[in-house]
Amino acid sequence: MAKRKQAVRFGLVLAVVLLAGSIAHAFGESAETPPQAVAPDRQAELAFFKSNRFTMPEPETKAVPSTSVAPGYKRIGENAGLELYMNMETYAIQVKNKATGYVWSSVPDGKAMQREELNEDWKNAMLSPFILEYFKADDEALSTSNFRSLQGKAMNAKPVPGGMEVTYALPDLRIQLTVRTALDDSGLVVTLPSGSIRENGDGRLASIQLYPFLGSVRKADVPGYLFIPDGSGALIRFTDRQTRYDEPYVGQIYGHDFSTTGFSPTNWVSYPVFGIVHGVKRNALMGVVEQGKTNAEIVAYPSGVNTNFYWVSPRFQIRYAYFQPTSQSMGGINRFTKDKTEGDKQVRYVFLSGGKADYIGMAEGYRTYLQAQGMLPQVSANPSADQDVPVEIDFLGGDIEPGLLSKHVVKLTSFEEAQGILDDLQKQGVRRITAVLKGWNAGGLNGARPIKPVFAGELGGRSGFEALRDYARKQGIALHLYTNYTDLLKGSPRTSIRADAIRAVTNRLVEYPFVSRYVSDLYQDLNGYFLRPGSALELAKDDFRAFREDGLAHLALDGTGYMLFSDYGGKHPVTRTEAAETYGKLAEEAAGQSLDLAIVQPNDYMLKHTASYLGVPMETSQFMYTTDSVPFVQMTLHGIVDYYEGYANLQADPSENLLRMIEYGAYPSFIITKEPSWKLQNTPSSELFSTAYEDWAGEIKRLYEKANEALKPVQHAFMTDRTVVDYGIVKVGYSNGIDIWVNYTGQDYRSGPVLVKARDFAVTGGGRS
Repeated sequence: MAKRKQAVRFGLVLAVVLLAGSIAHAFGESAETPPQAVAPDRQAELAFFKSNRFTMPEPETKAVPSTSVAPGYKRIGENAGLELYMNMETYAIQVKNKATGYVWSSVPDGKAMQREELNEDWKNAMLSPFILEYFKADDEALSTSNFRSLQGKAMNAKPVPGGMEVTYALPDLRIQLTVRTALDDSGLVVTLPSGSIRENGDGRLASIQLYPFLGSVRKADVPGYLFIPDGSGALIRFTDRQTRYDEPYVGQIYGHDFSTTGFSPTNWVSYPVFGIVHGVKRNALMGVVEQGKTNAEIVAYPSGVNTNFYWVSPRFQIRYAYFQPTSQSMGGINRFTKDKTEGDKQVRYVFLSGGKADYIGMAEGYRTYLQAQGMLPQVSANPSADQDVPVEIDFLGGDIEPGLLSKHVVKLTSFEEAQGILDDLQKQGVRRITAVLKGWNAGGLNGARPIKPVFAGELGGRSGFEALRDYARKQGIALHLYTNYTDLLKGSPRTSIRADAIRAVTNRLVEYPFVSRYVSDLYQDLNGYFLRPGSALELAKDDFRAFREDGLAHLALDGTGYMLFSDYGGKHPVTRTEAAETYGKLAEEAAGQSLDLAIVQPNDYMLKHTASYLGVPMETSQFMYTTDSVPFVQMTLHGIVDYYEGYANLQADPSENLLRMIEYGAYPSFIITKEPSWKLQNTPSSELFSTAYEDWAGEIKRLYEKANEALKPVQHAFMTDRTVVDYGIVKVGYSNGIDIWVNYTGQDYRSGPVLVKARDFAVTGGGRS
């Protein structure tokens, strides 16, 4: 289930499909600049750079319509920079920025709504303080509605510090709930206390969105865009060129809960943040889901889905739908979970203006938010200015292979051979290495899991590992043992599937094919399970103590950093919130043993103890309604956490990959074997089609030198600015005054004294020319 595996399996197919879709998109509604005369040999290249695979140059900002507090609104809260107003009849809200006078409203502009000619349900939805999904306990058919359409009433409205708390009743459903809307020192906070939800009849709440139309825009009535946390980050620019879409964007925070909703496809969101821009560098808001995020989605509607309005908001799940089998032939019924999801539901809105009012300002604001919450590692006060950038080298030691009677471990890289490769890299000038040993354990990479901390005899055993460990320590190489406290396979001597595997809401074991159908048919009967969070923590505690006794200082953690699920097994079911807390404790245990963690695609609750971020997303899903890909994750984390791109030796376009790596401030990574790649053909790792070190030694050196040339001067600096100066040409600014220019195109680019050669980069500032 590792994300890196998924990327490898589907990467080449998607590259072709997405390229075709991106080029088609470039000729559609996303192109905001008028067509210009272009030489025929440049048209195809420009079309590619106008696709949503890249970021567009910012068009000249059109006038942003002036706004003011509407009649009928009462001021209910104030802080140093904002005023909060509420209409005490409709309970709509407006937020005024004191410095600029700009007003954000939870109800779309009245003239825009009139031009739209909305039906009654959509008009009611836009005027309501919340929209919801519900069902009746007797038939459990899901319905969608809103406060006004359900003829809701406000039972009580009382002032609270900075705002108002309103208790709403839905008489037909006999449901009551309370929403608290208030300003604190840093923004607007909207809260649904869990205990306030009362279901006094057969009506059951399934989901709710609070003030979902805050900042919504009809077509391009206001210039700007939506920001969604898809992949590295994506924009949906507002346009008048109308295209109809079937579905909105739905990003599930921390992915689906496999114990409840199964293995249906999902848009995985690791960071619960979104935003809206009303005029670039003029007005913006950033939303952060603070509470209830383990059971929430980011939902974004582009113009063309149901209405011509753009809007984005979190949707909090109160109950989940699931399928309850009733027979061995998989007959069954659709049901909803009985209990409400845990905890309060809360979203924070931060309002930005001037130079901070764009996705760049949102990334800075989100970084500041994470730091204030204590969710990021501490930044070194005196980082080494002369330190080279790192390169990640993953060694595949051993993996399983079928034998005459049973599976056995095939050696791919012994400990001695790994040392030889590291020594050769250092002699070639690759001076800073983050090394990860995969398949180092008895049973190999895809043998029994969770692994037993015993070093594989086929690779040299304990003595061979100790020699490698001592060499790495002497050479200053960060040597990581790869581990995983999420996957569970039959045969592990440390666990029992019946006792330690999670169970679904149906009380069945959560089981899935461990090896993709795109890999060897030899493993189609290999089923995977998920380790219960409590069992994971106890095993990790034992392992971390053992690893420290073995003289280790680094571990690489896969799966556990991003996989999140509830567990309905045992006497005390575990919620997703509790599971996230348990994994946070697991990371704290590593820190307590002075073990630095390199984590594959960590969710936000794991970032605090993330020394290295492996497999950082470098692309987006490239949905047709998105217009731009942006490095939001990278702009949030650069200068705080070292992050590495996906394996360079598995990329479809090495040239573009290098430039994107430099533009996004990421470091290169490779997965390597000493043995030739054909020896993987009968292992579960057969997807790794080119890994032999002798084939990649030169490319490792080349990428390392390029990364060092570009990123060494900025490795400890924040990414503070990013300008797309022309299609395919980007300038990235850093907090230490250095700029990195990247030219993806086939022609040289010059800006004053700066020359950026075709398909190359340049570094300026900080004493450079």
